Amino acid sequence: MEIKHKDLAGRIGVLETAHGKIETPTLFPVVHAKDPIVPLKEIKSMGAECIISNAYMIWKNNREEALDKGIHKLLGWKDPIMTDSGAFQLMQYGGIEIGNKEIIEFQDAIKVDIGVPLDIPGLGTKERVKKNCEITLQRAKEAKELTQNSKSLWAGPVQGAQYLDLRKKCARDMGKLDFDIYPIGTVVPLMNRYEFALNIDIISAVKQNLPLNKPVHHFGNGHSMFLSFAVAMGADVFDSAAYSLFAKRGDYMTVSGTQSLSDMEYLPCSCPACRGKDPADLDTAALAHHNLYITFDEIKKIKQAIREQALWELLEERARGHPRLYAAFLQMKNHQKYLELYDPYTKKRFFYLSKESNNRVELYRHKKIKCSSKKYVDAFPFKKVPCELLDRYPFGQRELQFEDNQRASGSSIERANVLAEYQFGIPNLFPKTSRIRLSQKTRRMRAIYGNDILLATFKASDLVIIPHAIARTIHQKTKSWRVVVDQETAEFPAKGRNVFAKFVKKADSKIRAGMEVLVVDEKGVLLAEGQAVLSAREMLDFDSGLAVKVRNRY
Repeated sequence: MEIKHKDLAGRIGVLETAHGKIETPTLFPVVHAKDPIVPLKEIKSMGAECIISNAYMIWKNNREEALDKGIHKLLGWKDPIMTDSGAFQLMQYGGIEIGNKEIIEFQDAIKVDIGVPLDIPGLGTKERVKKNCEITLQRAKEAKELTQNSKSLWAGPVQGAQYLDLRKKCARDMGKLDFDIYPIGTVVPLMNRYEFALNIDIISAVKQNLPLNKPVHHFGNGHSMFLSFAVAMGADVFDSAAYSLFAKRGDYMTVSGTQSLSDMEYLPCSCPACRGKDPADLDTAALAHHNLYITFDEIKKIKQAIREQALWELLEERARGHPRLYAAFLQMKNHQKYLELYDPYTKKRFFYLSKESNNRVELYRHKKIKCSSKKYVDAFPFKKVPCELLDRYPFGQRELQFEDNQRASGSSIERANVLAEYQFGIPNLFPKTSRIRLSQKTRRMRAIYGNDILLATFKASDLVIIPHAIARTIHQKTKSWRVVVDQETAEFPAKGRNVFAKFVKKADSKIRAGMEVLVVDEKGVLLAEGQAVLSAREMLDFDSGLAVKVRNRY
């Protein structure tokens, strides 16, 4: 998996399969082998890049045809296909007529793109769930043995029901087996009970104990109302038959929940199924079409929010749709430490929309930073902000419901040094004799020179310092903010080329995406300076994609 964009713990990434690439976050619609309620052509037109079907049901009803044709010809779908192993039926009915080895070999034989071993889902006593986790792990190990020569990707399901300690242990154990994707199981019964706050806890617990370079699948979650929260906590992939099941019982899906079509007088949607129609006009197929459309529409909104680094603002909006969503939103405060690890260092804007905006990562991060100043001020909602920083992100990018007349103060060199201390933890980084160039238009600092040598520039949007010659001083004064690259590839950043994650040997744990960092070799020699694309742990976990965009070489 390769990350393209990030916000909170959400990410836009790309997963490669034998039948094409999948951009995440995304939904895999559940498709029945012989009777898709929404035609596959329409499913694809809505944005589906992968579908999911039930390998057990195919084995039971279409075994010979699937083995003869392969799953892609059987379903009439050329793009990636994932199959479930029958675990849902196992949870529902207590048993199925096939074992783990057989269903794994069947999935491999019909050439699925993503297969799943026969895990043991379900709620129950802690003792029972623990036993199910142990069996799931044993079956996962068997799957690794059976699929050593497989061309498919394989999933390692993480069970543990509502017990977070079991979830953590299962995730750690499963992560050691190096699967290609990690589904979080036993989601459906929790989603059916609207236990969204618990799902926040579960995703956080699982994500913190899995490798970061693999997608996490929130197995069975396909309801648009919770997708944005799951993505913000780190889920990448979703699947569900909800669009079809809800349609069969006459339920109309929205981002705030479901409504019975029989209780509706108007259709609050302009999708092709709803446009120009009344509720009475929608049959089961049209209702399923709407339900799936609204789900993919929400996926696109989530992606755009990540692209704009405005995912928190989308959560603020979605949280008002249902009391249980609001409870889940509040629950996120308990995971600020986790979210801070992956939320980008700087963004285009900081919207303060409600008292819940006090739970934003930016406020949590600010409280952890110590910085000297001649004068501290309160810049709502931030407390004790050095007056020299008021033009910097997030203070200068605040959008409030009222006017805030706080303005940056201090001489230019005082402000430059406080900015440097806030960013790098080094007081008085710039000599007092330094010359500062201001923007003629905004009168903000744009560059700082020492003896006519360019020491640093300041980003116009957020006043983050981009080190030039001053990088050497930072390198001498601290071992922080360093990304260590493989000695054999050190020549490339030294020539001004970008750093790729697979060549990163070490990274300062304080590094976040968007920070300015120093690139050094294994001997500590300064090679380059650039902007981190990934956080420290992501740089170490990923083996593909950019880690640092190099700006200056030394």
